[in-house]
Amino acid sequence: MSDIQAVNNSPSDEIDLVKLVKTLWQGKVTIAVCTIVFTVCAVVYALTAQQWWTSKGVITVGQYQNIANIRSQVTNLYAVIDDPSKINTILNSKSLFDNYITEFNAFDNKKAFIENNEIMKEYADEAKLTEQNKAQFIISWAKRISASELDKKNQPGVYLLSFEGTSSILAHDLLVAYSKDISNKVRDELIDALDAKILYSQQILRANKLALEASARQKLTTELVKTKYALDMAKSAGVNKPFADMNNSEIFQIQLGTEALTEKKQLLNKVKDLSIFEPRLGTIQTKLEFLSHIKLDHSMALQSVRYLQKISYPTSRDKPNRINIIMIAIVLGFIIGSIIFLTRKALAKFKEN
Repeated sequence: MSDIQAVNNSPSDEIDLVKLVKTLWQGKVTIAVCTIVFTVCAVVYALTAQQWWTSKGVITVGQYQNIANIRSQVTNLYAVIDDPSKINTILNSKSLFDNYITEFNAFDNKKAFIENNEIMKEYADEAKLTEQNKAQFIISWAKRISASELDKKNQPGVYLLSFEGTSSILAHDLLVAYSKDISNKVRDELIDALDAKILYSQQILRANKLALEASARQKLTTELVKTKYALDMAKSAGVNKPFADMNNSEIFQIQLGTEALTEKKQLLNKVKDLSIFEPRLGTIQTKLEFLSHIKLDHSMALQSVRYLQKISYPTSRDKPNRINIIMIAIVLGFIIGSIIFLTRKALAKFKEN
């Protein structure tokens, strides 16, 4: 039964299709005009529409030698602190890379770049921005800047940097400039962290120094008082010369004799080097001198990431896709032309009936 229906339906379907083609052929002028109009409009739009090009670069975690220059500047800091891992955490390549990605995608950084970059200022001037649409201008451009992971499953830690501009050259120049700004920001944050670490170490050492100096002064005062008492006792006992067999366990060492005690008293009054009583003061002073010799270069170049593919000039336009626009226009023109003709024919037939 189904085979009979298929046979019966097939000729009618073919007849309907042939009729449709014949009917559309009758309206070939309307369809052609409509198609031509749509095609011309599409060509004009495709040729005059704003072009968009995307410059790209591929980055991953930097290598140890990329930050060797800044490590060499903080060698003295390694010699001072007890736990080098605290510095290694700051100088960790993965941490620097993650910070770079975070700063690259931060809206505030994009906003600052759009407001201050000379190329972006020209765009803003051409757009004749008012206070009302300035925010929208910034948001629309911020969306054209991104750092996204390429393939999290097969290539973790590999990111694609992109910046969309109105020409190949401008897209490239904008991405280079923005990447440089982010690198400088990461460098400044790194140096600020190291400066904070140096300052903290200096503060701890100075606090320890003050405490040890106070302890040393107390010991000096105590020793001076004991010497004065011993001298008075030695004078009373008539002990002028040191005993041959001295007992150093005595609190007041009168066995030294008045001559030695007088000399000891004079020397104690002249003591300036408190490390005699607190040897750790010498070590702390040496560490403070080490830290004072650290001079971080705030203008140095820091390569916080490694480029697997350097920022390049785009070779093909992203928008508009002229071929697609024209093809879509041709199809739309044909469809709308057909609809117009069929509608007019149906209305005419309706009027006749």
